[in-house]
This record gives sequence, C-alpha cells and structure tokens, in this order.
Amino acid sequence: MNKTYAFLGKVALTASLCALLFAGCASEDPASPNDGGTEPVETQRAEDAGATGVSIYSNIASFQQVEGFVVDQNEIGQLDIPNFDTPGSAAQMARLTKAMPLRALRKRPDVLNRMASAAGDSVIFDITERDSVAGVTHRISLIYDPDAGTARFFVVGFEYRSESAVEYDSTEIKADIGGTLLDESDDVLLSLEHLKRYKAGQLIREERASLVPDTHAPGTDPQGGVLTNDITYSNSSFIASTSARFEFHENTGGSFSKTSTFSDGSTHRESASFDLQGNGTFEEHLRDGTDITGTFNGAEDGQGGYTKTTTYPAGHDPVKVSESGDFIFNAADSTLSGSFEREITPLTGDVLSEKVDLSQTRVGGILSTTLNIENTDGSHGFITVTETEDVDQASGEWTNADETFVVFNAQSYGDDSAHLEFQVYASEVAFENDEAPILTAVFDFYPDGSGRGVVTEGDDVYDVIINPDGSVTVTKRN
Repeated sequence: MNKTYAFLGKVALTASLCALLFAGCASEDPASPNDGGTEPVETQRAEDAGATGVSIYSNIASFQQVEGFVVDQNEIGQLDIPNFDTPGSAAQMARLTKAMPLRALRKRPDVLNRMASAAGDSVIFDITERDSVAGVTHRISLIYDPDAGTARFFVVGFEYRSESAVEYDSTEIKADIGGTLLDESDDVLLSLEHLKRYKAGQLIREERASLVPDTHAPGTDPQGGVLTNDITYSNSSFIASTSARFEFHENTGGSFSKTSTFSDGSTHRESASFDLQGNGTFEEHLRDGTDITGTFNGAEDGQGGYTKTTTYPAGHDPVKVSESGDFIFNAADSTLSGSFEREITPLTGDVLSEKVDLSQTRVGGILSTTLNIENTDGSHGFITVTETEDVDQASGEWTNADETFVVFNAQSYGDDSAHLEFQVYASEVAFENDEAPILTAVFDFYPDGSGRGVVTEGDDVYDVIINPDGSVTVTKRN
C-alpha cells in the first residue's frame, strides 16, 4: 500500500474542518428578542466559538486516525509502541537488545565453555551493571536450550536517574540461534516482549507490547507478523487503557483494531482491513455514539479514491456527512491531484453540498496541500496543510454565506493534541482594512478530546472548557 489514502484522510479532515468550522461561525448570529432566544449575544458567540473549536479538533483527530490506515501496509496500525511499531522495526530493536548480552558474552570465554555442557533451559549468565552515563542499572540474562536450539535474551532497566519518567523497562527476545550464539547471521527472531513502567505522576502507568513474526529466512528481518500493544494510564487520567492489534502478512494483507476504555466506562473502537493492492475498509465508533465507515483503494495504478460516511447520534446537528473522492497519483514526486464532494445533512434536512479541488506540491521533504472549497450556499474559501515530521500546520480563510470572514491556523501533533487559533471578522473587507475582529479564540486540545480555551469578544473574555464528550462550558470573566 502507498501513502494515497493517508492523504485522502487529510482531505476528509480539511473539508470537514472548513464545513464545520464555518457552519459554527455562521451560527454565531445571536437570537433576536422575538425568536425566543434567551442567551446573551456575547455568551452565545462564545459558546459557538467553543463548538467551532471542537469541530476543528475532532476533524483533525479523525484525519490523523484515517491517515494511519494508508501511509503504508506496515504503518496502518500506528501502534503507540515506544520503540517499535512494525515487524521490521521490532527486528531492529531485537538486534539492539541482543547486542548487550552478546557483548558481555564475548568477554566471558568460560561462559561459552559452559554452553557445551548445558542441558534443557539453562541460565548461561546473569549479570547486573550500572550505566552511569545513561543513568540506569541493567540486569542482563541469557537462557540457552541446546536441545531446541533457542536462546532467550533478557535486558531489564531499573534504578533510573531521578529526572527520568521511566521506572522499569524490560525486553525479552526469543530466537532460534542456528547453533551459533555469537553469529547473528543465522538467527531467526521467534518473539519479542516489551514491558515499560513509569514513575508516579506520569500520564501513562504501564506499556506492554509484543511481536510474533511470520516465518522468515535466517539473518533477515520479518516482513509480517502480529503486533499487540496495551497501555494502562494513571488513575488521574480520564482515559483508562488502550488495547491495539496490528496484523500484516506479506502475501495476504492485514488488519488493525484498537479499543480505548475511559474511566466512565465508555469505549472508542476503530478497525481497518486491507489487501495487498491497497484496497480496504475502515470503521470507527466514537464514545458519543458517532459511527464512521468507509472504503479506500490505493493508487498504485495512478488512480485512487475513497468513500466515507459519518453518522451522528440522535439529536446531533448535522445528522450525517457523506464523502467521496477520486484522485490521480503522480509517482514522480508522490503527489496527488483531484477533487471530492461532500454532502452535509443537518437536522432541517436541507442538504449542504460542497465541492473541493485539490492540488499538492512537494519541495524537498515538505508536502503542501491546497484545497479550494465551494459550497451551494455561496460560502467559499481555501485551506493549506503543510506536513512536517513532528507537526502538521493548517491555515485558511473562509467567507460565510452572511459575509462574515474567518481566518484560522492550527498545529496538530502525533499524540492527537492540537493548538488552534482563529478570528472572526464582520467581512473580508473589514479584515483587509485591519478592522478589529468580532471575536478571537485560542484553544488547546488534549489526546482524549478534552481541552481549554479563551474567547475574547470586545472587552469581554470567556474561559471555555471542552469536555471529553465535546460539550462546552463557558464562564465569563469578571
């Protein structure tokens, strides 16, 4: 599979970002005294700004999740494993782990002689040493079974220096050594287990990960296997645990599933499956009852596309969002061009249609995407997304049907946190004339979807709390 659908996920995000952002901004017109509205103008606008922020963040997070499905067959899972997340990277970690006991073994000819008389599972050596440079004590063990021709390597880290977040780090490697312990060229990795515990006060309490690789030739890296990843969070965190499984086999394709459990008993589930041609399906069930389903096909032949349907729980506005797109892939610089359409079905039933034209440019390792968006209600705008290794930058402008004008920028990080800022102006002319915005907003979102922000409207300032379920609480400062 290639990176095509990853970008299709970004397309879905940015379109949703624009549509929901600007739908929220358009709704900021206050209720008139005759329509039953009781919310003060300023408070209503602050609440709408909070809802706008939630819409932007939720779509950024959604796009990041979809992106993980299609970056590469071995990267679909995007498992939260600290040191490996693919069969190949796990094999590299195994080699690094094995290197520590092998270095110690080379200095101990008596241990090598002891191997000749070993029977069954035998502890060949077990040593403890302090690494003063790294600030950690290691216990290094080697267990050898000459009858089976397998060895188990253990490296355990503990007594970390005070500033380290880690309390305990253990890795176990099981390998068929081909009869020659010191010659790694004939080794076959059989399994890898990893356990890491963190000190009190950290967001994460414990991480467990494992790999069972597919059969592979001696001295080579496995090209497939089953990876699992389980994370337990601290009691102070709203999220309680996550459990993920990524399976990929070189000749058949693969699948991914992940479940997050929260302290209130709610769950968030996501899954995907794909074949070797990059064609697959995905689905996600959010904690608030929102369901997302879709399909994607890779562009290895130069063309690709996707469909995506988001169905919200009863009473939500909008009710449903449907998307589909077709793209051309330029293999020379790995860029896309094309278009997609979206239909947003609000509670009123009046469908809002949206057409987006897309183009990409790549300069060095930096990929930039420009989306030009036109809606049937006359609203329009553009958004630019620039991808970097650590953070994605998004910025854009939008004109609502009522001529109010929005300017925004956001930074989205790999752990699903984000920083968002936007301003709403009376019109684009007001913006160009350097008039003051109607309101400004700054939000920080956390990985569980919660967040905090500040909305400023004239002399009034509001603190906005974003709850994990997306609801907004606004408090006016005195």
